Amino acid sequence: MAEHRLFVSQETLDLWMTDGHVQVDGDVLTLAGGHRFKLKTAVHVLEEIAGGGDAAGLIGTVRDVDALAALGGEHVSDSLILNDSAYTVVEGFLGEPIFHGDAPPSYEPTGQETLDRVARFFLGR
Repeated sequence: MAEHRLFVSQETLDLWMTDGHVQVDGDVLTLAGGHRFKLKTAVHVLEEIAGGGDAAGLIGTVRDVDALAALGGEHVSDSLILNDSAYTVVEGFLGEPIFHGDAPPSYEPTGQETLDRVARFFLGR
């Protein structure tokens, strides 16, 4: 089975938490159905805004901030600077499914349509 990762913006995560659809404990996101994801701080790179080009090929990608720092990138709020390029980004988290045993558990819907579709997709269901 291919590894699926999930990007959740900070805004979306806040909404899901407020509505009681997910819980976050440290770096683990737990869906109402019990499925868990290990979270890393990440950004979704939207566009280059300084005219420096996109030599690193970041536009449209999601990268964890540690990987960007290793490249020499500086992330602050909704911005990322890397070499001569400045990008607009969406802050959030990259989640990798946490499975116990060889196969992922079955998925039980939460009743929140968008969250259920996203969870089924990223859990390979």
